[in-house]
Amino acid sequence: MIYVKLFRLNNWVKNLFIFLPLFFSGEIFNPVKITNTFYVTLGFSLVTSFIYVINDIFDKEFDKIHPEKRNRPIPSGKISVKQSMILGICLLSLGLIGLWNISFDSFLLTIFYIVLNLLYSIKLKQIPIVDFIIVATGFVIRILIGGEIGNVELTQWMIVMVFLLSLFIAVTKRRDDVYQFELKKKINRKVVSEYTVEYMDKLITIISSTLLVSYLLFITSESVVSRYPSRYLIISFLFVLIGVFRYNQITYVKNKSGSPIKIFFKDLFLQVTLLFWGLIFFLIIYSDKL
Repeated sequence: MIYVKLFRLNNWVKNLFIFLPLFFSGEIFNPVKITNTFYVTLGFSLVTSFIYVINDIFDKEFDKIHPEKRNRPIPSGKISVKQSMILGICLLSLGLIGLWNISFDSFLLTIFYIVLNLLYSIKLKQIPIVDFIIVATGFVIRILIGGEIGNVELTQWMIVMVFLLSLFIAVTKRRDDVYQFELKKKINRKVVSEYTVEYMDKLITIISSTLLVSYLLFITSESVVSRYPSRYLIISFLFVLIGVFRYNQITYVKNKSGSPIKIFFKDLFLQVTLLFWGLIFFLIIYSDKL
């Protein structure tokens, strides 16, 4: 169990973003493409676990005073930094070897992801605004990998939507750090002293509004309407709207936006909303293939 927490295996769900290009291309049932995408996702997931280990090593002292992160294996002292590093490098090696053999372009994108996140762990996370921009960029890299391995040409709209959604989640997560700091006056991450809850709330409002307007423009754009000629597409906006409302409620009312993964696995409301959103697109894209 300690290694599950060390490698944050529950966070591998984030890497399902790699499957998005294949899903929207209508080829999710293509046996060759789904198999290649699965193995690339597995390799990339091993790499992300290495990044989590590195991040925890650099954040060890700050995480010790965080109400939840202090229970992680490294800050709690349940596993040494040396042992964590050795295990992390093993996962990194396995992941990169697998990616090299499956897709060289995916390998290169993953190398870029590694460099970006190493810089993030060492310095960039300490720079206000840049910190959550880097996090959102990581999700864009995921769909770029998905597009490459699935031989799917990504639209600018998909890249923008993934970036905005990721940015929204990253900012709400950072708001929780700021909230904890203002509540307990203990810095659990150096950069939080550069923010205030009021400032983060305004950012969330801006990003939420931009996300919703962009999504509406996305589903009514000529390229999307011509590709998915269905009058039911507009209904998907309702579930996006409900999802944003619910996540903002968790952020503002419950003040529990510190762990998006926990929210995803525990909040039935969001799960049902996401299910219906996905079902609409599934029926529109794959109804004639079933």
